[in-house]
Amino acid sequence: MKKLLIVTGPQGSGNHFFSRVLSMHPDVEGWSELLDNYWIPSDEEPFAEFWVDPDKLTPGFFKKSNKDYFLANVSCPFFFNGVRHVPKILEVANRAQLFGIEVQIAIIVRDQNINQVQQLRVRKEHTTPIAQDYYNVLLNSNFPVHFLDHEAFFLHKEHYVHWVGKLLGFPVETDPEKLMKFVTEDANHKYIKHIESHWLDELILAGCKPTRAERLK
Repeated sequence: MKKLLIVTGPQGSGNHFFSRVLSMHPDVEGWSELLDNYWIPSDEEPFAEFWVDPDKLTPGFFKKSNKDYFLANVSCPFFFNGVRHVPKILEVANRAQLFGIEVQIAIIVRDQNINQVQQLRVRKEHTTPIAQDYYNVLLNSNFPVHFLDHEAFFLHKEHYVHWVGKLLGFPVETDPEKLMKFVTEDANHKYIKHIESHWLDELILAGCKPTRAERLK
């Protein structure tokens, strides 16, 4: 049976990155153009038109490849031909299932504060609430839904990817050099600022036990 893994996340959570990582294995039919390009517009992703019009997805899309594993990716919301859409992920999943495809969904998680700053920087709007509202629909569907952790990847790299592959029953590439292609630093690094001091620092260094009021600050 052919299998489809749909990866989605709020804008700026690492949709392009995880799509590249999970498209690397030779047994996966994914977003192959991303393997040699750092960034490509979202409306050039292989499933892009289906997120807007699910009826365009036909059995022939899956039959044209001799591979058994397919990777689809979309941010929520996403832009198609310059227009913002909430992708119809559930409808695409239901349609693929009608064709005998086994479908599972993975939602990318990134630190919510960094995600908000990134969205305001790029889109001038905080769009995570739009994604969360839609993801509540997915989480209450009959499809298996998992979470991909942005921070866990950058901390554990190939070990995390190996674990994800086992969890999902999906072939993954675990070569560190290939996984880190285009990556020069943790994507969160540019948003982190040094804190000179915090009230708790002196208490810890002095070996003092903070009061309940101090712990609740």
